[in-house]
Amino acid sequence: MQNKTCRISSSSPQNIKDRRHLIRCLLVCTTLFFCGCTSSYSSQGVKYSGKNTKIYTPLPIRADEDKLVQMLETISTLLGTDYHYGGESVRGFDCSGFVQYIYKDTFEAHLPRTSRQLSKIGAKISPGKLRRGDLVFFKLNSHQIDHVGIYLDRNLFVHASSSRGVTMGNLDERYYKKRFVKAVRLLEIKASFRQ
Repeated sequence: MQNKTCRISSSSPQNIKDRRHLIRCLLVCTTLFFCGCTSSYSSQGVKYSGKNTKIYTPLPIRADEDKLVQMLETISTLLGTDYHYGGESVRGFDCSGFVQYIYKDTFEAHLPRTSRQLSKIGAKISPGKLRRGDLVFFKLNSHQIDHVGIYLDRNLFVHASSSRGVTMGNLDERYYKKRFVKAVRLLEIKASFRQ
């Protein structure tokens, strides 16, 4: 009995052409796949290297006022926590690790890890329009952004200071005023209606 399955004969010119076409298609698909995975820009416009590409929470992060209260409560429990370079837990924080922890704990948000990367996301806000939860950025020790904090109210912000751990600062203080670079908003807060 004759087998009716189709076999590709390597000697046929048409089959060789089909194989080349198949290989080309596979190469194109593979290239497109890897280009998409290692793109240097995320959907939020932040530049990342291909191997460190992560999925970050889309902005703005929508939350109600109760979440802001929760954020303040969490911050109050963390005041005085030690500074630890690269730290992102209650055992110790650096400035961006602290911001990342607060946003993940309160809003279940995944944000970039460094202050410089954080400064490239969100909507830029003028200092006169700051609201609770906005991020404030500074150049403390370099010509590039190297420090971040979370704005609270009345020009007060909370941050992980290398000398004092998690503490509050004031944007009106000469030290911070001179080094302030920008502020960004990641949150869109809707009013909570209680009965």
